[in-house]
This record gives sequence, structure tokens and C-alpha cells, in this order.
Amino acid sequence: MGYILCCVDGKNFSYDACDYAVLIANNMNLPLKFLNVVERTYSVTSIDLSGSLVLGEREEMIEELAKEEEKECRKVKKEGKELLNELKLRAIKTCKNEVSISQIHGEIIENISEYEDEIEVLVIGITSHEEHKIGENVKEIIRSIHKPVLLVNSKFEEPKKMLIAYNGSTESKKLLEQTSNNPLFKDIKRDIVNLNTNETEGLKLLNEARELYAKKNYEVNTTILNGTSENLLIEYFNENNCDILTMGAFGHSRIKEFIFGSFTSKIITKMKKPILLFR
Repeated sequence: MGYILCCVDGKNFSYDACDYAVLIANNMNLPLKFLNVVERTYSVTSIDLSGSLVLGEREEMIEELAKEEEKECRKVKKEGKELLNELKLRAIKTCKNEVSISQIHGEIIENISEYEDEIEVLVIGITSHEEHKIGENVKEIIRSIHKPVLLVNSKFEEPKKMLIAYNGSTESKKLLEQTSNNPLFKDIKRDIVNLNTNETEGLKLLNEARELYAKKNYEVNTTILNGTSENLLIEYFNENNCDILTMGAFGHSRIKEFIFGSFTSKIITKMKKPILLFR
């Protein structure tokens, strides 16, 4: 049996990510695991490395630096374990299945990738919005794992309405199958939109999506948004009081992303509510 993996660091909406992860675990009837990855990203600032070192000071400085790094590492590990224990206590109050915790030292992308075959959904807290830059780690995690990823970038709210962006791609077809077969969010209204300058093509894609949901007895609202800008999607989301945005992620090559920019990256940066991504 798979499980829901919630990756936390104590900085980026960890408690809200916990609450969304519990909700998904209950909806999918799966165990929940919290993961804290201790990366080598902390820095030692108590040692003055400016100026020239006289003979004999280099070895002492290296030894002192190593001791300070070890001390900082122990501090980061301790804080991570405390966070994990807090989140476990928070989760078991409402989670219907087993809740476990794990702390690993290493690179976050490599470690999460190792869990890919075991997990059903990955939940991550992120700091987003236009004034912030989304870390490359977040983008690489989304690119490297072919499971649904929920990015939590705001306070937890019980979701009532989901907006699904459908464009007929492999990624967006996966999201239709997943959100209709074993819903991550149950008892939720669904709007499906297609960004398109070709109305005929847009209607065809929306009919395709509507028919798939009809087989599962789900009613959906469908709308064509005339254009291709991410702002159209965000405006619809906000004007229609949606709670979760669902879409395929990084459908183009890195070269195209570099030249034209990534639709996914722009959405992640600008959205102020959780985003469910499929690869």
C-alpha cells in the first residue's frame, strides 16, 4: 500500500501542509508520512574568515569551522525532529490511518525521488507570490517525480471548489483520471477551463473532459478562456471563488522554457492558493 508523503522544513507553511495532507490521506484512505530532509544548506557565521591567515592558523581555523558546522547540524536536526513530533501529534487527532515520521540527511530531491514508487501524493509547503522567487528545488522536485504534487502556499481552508486547467496534454489527462477515479478532494465542486484562441478546439477538449467526469457521475462546469496567458487562469480562479488549482506541470522541454518562459513557473509564482500539479 502506498502513502501520502508530506515534506516539511518548518519555514514554509508546514502546519498547513500537514492539514492538507491529513485531508488527502483520509479521502484516499492511505497512511501519512512526514519527512524532514536535513540538507547541507546551513551556514556558519560565528567565525571571521576575513583577512590573511598567518602560518599555523589555517589548521586551527579549519578545525574550528568543522566544530561549528557539526554544532549547527545538530541544531538543525533537533529542530527538525521537534517539528516532526509536533506535526505527528497534530495529525493523529484527525487522521484515520497510520501516521509516521522520518528524518534524513542529504539532498532533498534525491531523497524524495527514492520514495516515488511508494507514495501516492506528495505535499510540500512553499513560499510563493510575485514578490518571492520560487526555489529551483521546488521546480526540480515537480520535474523529477511523476506523482501528484500539492504545493501549499497559504493557510489551510477546507476546499469547496476546484479549478481544473485542461489542455489535452498527457499531464492534464492524468489529472482528469486521478481526480475522477480516486479523488484527492471529495465532495468538491469542479470547474474545468481551457485556455485557447481556437474556440472549436477548446470546445472539443472540454467535451472530452466533461464526458470523462460524466462516467463517474460528477457534474462539472466548463469554460473557454480566450487566450493563453496565465493571468486569465488566475483571474478566473479568483473571480469564481476557487480553492484549489489543478493542472499539468512542465509540459515543455527546458530549452523551450528558457526561451519562452514556463507557464507552470509563472502560475506557481503568482498563485495565492494551493496548486495540485501532475507530471
